Amino acid sequence: MALFSNRVTRVYIFILLVLALPACADGASNTSNTSKASNNSDERYYDLTYHVALHPETSSAKVRIEIANAQDLVWLDFNIDKKYHTNFTGNGELTVAEGNVKWVPPAKDAMLTYDVAINRARKKESGGKQYDAYISPQWAIFRGDDLIPSARVRAKKGAKSKSVLVFDLPKNWSSVNSGWPKALDHSESDAYIIDNPSRRFDRPTGWFIAGDLGTRRVKLGETYLSVSAPKESEFRRMDILTMLTFVWPQVTNTFEVTPAKILIVGAGKPMWRGGLSSPNSLYLHEDRPLVSENGTSTILHEIFHVVSGISGDKNNDWVAEGLAEFYAIEWLYRAGGLTDTRRNIVLADLEKWSKNVTTLLGKNSTGEVTAKAVLYFEELNNRLLKKSKGAVNLDAFVAELFDNKKITVETINTLCTNYEIECPAVTFKVKD
Repeated sequence: MALFSNRVTRVYIFILLVLALPACADGASNTSNTSKASNNSDERYYDLTYHVALHPETSSAKVRIEIANAQDLVWLDFNIDKKYHTNFTGNGELTVAEGNVKWVPPAKDAMLTYDVAINRARKKESGGKQYDAYISPQWAIFRGDDLIPSARVRAKKGAKSKSVLVFDLPKNWSSVNSGWPKALDHSESDAYIIDNPSRRFDRPTGWFIAGDLGTRRVKLGETYLSVSAPKESEFRRMDILTMLTFVWPQVTNTFEVTPAKILIVGAGKPMWRGGLSSPNSLYLHEDRPLVSENGTSTILHEIFHVVSGISGDKNNDWVAEGLAEFYAIEWLYRAGGLTDTRRNIVLADLEKWSKNVTTLLGKNSTGEVTAKAVLYFEELNNRLLKKSKGAVNLDAFVAELFDNKKITVETINTLCTNYEIECPAVTFKVKD
């Protein structure tokens, strides 16, 4: 009887354990879900709105920063240039110093306003000043970085901005264009979503153009490309669209991922006669040729910068500049825009131009150093092709640099070791 009882007890316990197993599994799942929900709840958003009113009559903009629910923000410390950023006012605590403005916003309805001088002279030529930011009665070209200076932000754990940029344009101005996506559900028509996944405090960067504009758009692969300039300018929008449509397959062969949107802005005098890239956008003067007489291309050079985001660390500016110039030539060649003979002539010209360069290292890459850097990457490309019997070229190398972003000589040397090749030298003896 006792034996029977023990058996019954054991069977009963076994049945209970079996029945309990699904419950334990559900419990584990629920714990996981609870943990996931808890992790999500750690991230809290506060609404941040940048209002920018453009005033051509004073060559300035009035900026207003509004934060509806700022209880998770402790303080913001903006790096300002008092030559351009003035007249700061706001609620909460505000401390204005020589090179910075520290703002401790109130918990609710926080607001900070200030004025920004738009015009920024870059270089003075015989024909007068040249600008890389300018506002006229009909149009304006500027960078968001200039309107909203960089800031150090102290916030409670998990706090992240949900940011929108809204423009107030002069009455006779028709539109504004940006590399950021439009906020289609916003009450204002000229509103943009500012979302940088790598930052918890989003601010608008990159190029903007506003005024009476002419704009051409096309989708290339996964990228929406806009080319915009003042209607009065001679900026060759369709030439640029046609060239990039022709070359874009080579860009996507080098980079598997390209930006969702790229804006190209341009104008004539008094803008600077060059090209400049920023995140999601670039500027090009209307007089710049699509391909120069020396076989290089300013626009393809800047497209490389926009798409790659690669930059050199410390004294290695030559890496980004050399790669950008190399691919400006290489993409054109691969697309059929340069013959083998012409490509060799281009490289020979770069060899002559850079013959007195003794090192690639330096904070800023000069034209001669960049030319030498192109030859460095040409040699590296040849070594990769030789080692792999044509299976691997510089694209594979760049794909790994793309993940690094900030590049040093050591970064490149490590990759050379991984690919079992010897890196070219970065210092040279001047040939007699």
